[in-house]
Parts: sequence; structure tokens; C-alpha cells
Amino acid sequence: MQSAIDEALDEIDDDSEYRSAFDLAFKKYNTMSRLEPDVQIRRIQSLLQRKGFGFGIISQVLKELDLLNS
Repeated sequence: MQSAIDEALDEIDDDSEYRSAFDLAFKKYNTMSRLEPDVQIRRIQSLLQRKGFGFGIISQVLKELDLLNS
């Protein structure tokens, strides 16, 4: 059972995981143009965390959306 889980996880490519997270965040971002940046960050961060994305990917997405400073 564990080997099947490990095999499935290995098939998830980092780029495709990032792209999924970015696409989801971008859709949310487009609906929040009138909100303050800190509110946008919190909402996008919460959304991605609920969907199971890790801190590293969430940080990358927020930086690409220009919500976080490098």
C-alpha cells in the first residue's frame, strides 16, 4: 500500500503542482481587486492551504502575483 502511495506521489511533477496552485490563486486574485493587499494574501493563502498546497508553493504563487516582496 505505501509503495503505491509513494509511486503516485512521485508522478506529481513540481511544475504541474505549481501551475495548478497558480491557476487557482489567479482566479481568486482576479475577484479581489478592490481589497487591500494583506487581505488578498490571507485569502489566497487560506484557499491554497485548504487545497493542500505547501508553504513553498504558496510563497512562490504570492510572489508571482506580486503580493509578496522577494
